[in-house]
Amino acid sequence: MASGRERFLKIAHFESNDLMFPSLWQWFFTEALDRWKKEGLPADVHPSEYFGFDRMEIVPINSGWRELLVPTFDVETLEENATHKVIMDRDGAKKRVRKEHRLLSMDQWLEYPVKDRKTWREYKKRLNPHSPARYPLWWKEEKERYKERSYPLGITVGSFFGWMRNWIGLENLSYIMSDDPSLIEEINEHLEYFIIETIKPVLEDIDFDFAHFWEDMAYKTGSLVSPSFVKKYMVPHYKRIVELLHSKGIDIITLDSDGNIWELIPIWLDCGINGVLPSEVAAGMDIVKMRKKFGKNLIIAGGIDKRVLSRGKIDIEKEVMSKVPYLLSTSGYFPCIDHSVPPDVPFNNYLYYLELIRKLA
Repeated sequence: MASGRERFLKIAHFESNDLMFPSLWQWFFTEALDRWKKEGLPADVHPSEYFGFDRMEIVPINSGWRELLVPTFDVETLEENATHKVIMDRDGAKKRVRKEHRLLSMDQWLEYPVKDRKTWREYKKRLNPHSPARYPLWWKEEKERYKERSYPLGITVGSFFGWMRNWIGLENLSYIMSDDPSLIEEINEHLEYFIIETIKPVLEDIDFDFAHFWEDMAYKTGSLVSPSFVKKYMVPHYKRIVELLHSKGIDIITLDSDGNIWELIPIWLDCGINGVLPSEVAAGMDIVKMRKKFGKNLIIAGGIDKRVLSRGKIDIEKEVMSKVPYLLSTSGYFPCIDHSVPPDVPFNNYLYYLELIRKLA
């Protein structure tokens, strides 16, 4: 039987219509898992093992997958009432958060750490790619373990819009785009340097199966910034990172962005980024249309409407059958819900969804 790593590579290279549920791309609200434990999910199991997901790992270096800043800011509670707290988070942002059921709501950002060139230059001191804390303490042993693996292993390669938005805020960033665009380029120049310098030593030591960008740069109807902005301020940096990845034999390069990304996909493809997720249905992303438009140039993950899982078996079957058989037949597809499974989904509905896809395969 082929290993998980072999199956992943064949699917991503459009050489097999096998089925694979990569564990890293199957997401749940904590409240959904809490509900399922009341409805039959054993409390003492790993969900990925229970549901039969395929092992997949990201190498645990600090290049964006975990906490990015070294050192992070100290978390502080600045104000508090019966329902909410105002905190300073680990990224240095001031925000109002709910005390309970926080994952079911959006935090309210009140103040961002980067406001101008002066605050950026102070902030970037925490983005030193050569900090020894960016690597696991027993890194030498970890590298040897990866050489014997039978599962796909990836490396995160950062962000050029998502990070800026988190540090500056979308409204403030929009003003900077107009008032001081050279600051945007200064930030992205440093981010390119940071990403390349962080990942270069790891690329020398490990044979990776994929690389992964994170952006979250779109909303329900389109990109948060214009294609011309992306081409001017982001594409040159994407291309230099992709060139490094290609030189190390990595040709599966995925990007995570919520929202409607139709106008962004051709730009990413031109840079060598050839996979997207989670393909959010509520934002107009139709994975059948995506395959027909972009063919075998684009690896697709996700695209199964999370909202349907709360309704019933007939609706679940209609959603799955309208997409998954075709996508599996074309290969280059990894079935996933189009983001975290919400807490209004009954446990038996989720089990039925998984069973249905496995029968198709």
